Amino acid sequence: MTKSTFFVVYILLILGAMVNEIQGQTMCHEILPETDCGVGSCTALCLQLWRGTGKCVRTNDRRLICLCNFECIV
Repeated sequence: MTKSTFFVVYILLILGAMVNEIQGQTMCHEILPETDCGVGSCTALCLQLWRGTGKCVRTNDRRLICLCNFECIV
């Protein structure tokens, strides 16, 4: 009984700390114009520049662009 109570309290503390960290973070977006949407190049460049995630998306005029999403530095 004591082990399970300790485990539950520990998990609740960890989850509370994670919520505090996540709250208040804003996401920034940047289009990387010089990047082709080849195999992983968009993702790799975004990770290298801003430690973010990059994804190729199609625009209204049917072009592929690299959209990088990353945590804003305040």
